[in-house]
Amino acid sequence: MPEPVKDTGKITVTVEAQYKDRVAKFLNSRKRDIAEMRDEVGKGQYPSVKMTGGMIKKAAEGIGLTKFQEMGEAIETAANLKDSGKVKILIEELADYLSRVEIVYS
Repeated sequence: MPEPVKDTGKITVTVEAQYKDRVAKFLNSRKRDIAEMRDEVGKGQYPSVKMTGGMIKKAAEGIGLTKFQEMGEAIETAANLKDSGKVKILIEELADYLSRVEIVYS
């Protein structure tokens, strides 16, 4: 397993208040996705990981979560290339980001 990121500081992201319910659902779904992708990459199930990365990208795009969108796209690309090392690192970066992000509504 890749070494965890050492930074523990919170990351504040501002999102339009109209997306509050969607953002909460989005964040909860990512926790499940991370667990599933960890399992899938270990089994070499790259199409499933690619699909999940793509879903993260699309869902984030619709609610203004740019960093999640970029991370989903990176996971999708690495899974398409069947680069298990890169996929594992990206999943851990996603998990770290998710644990530190704080959403502020405008």
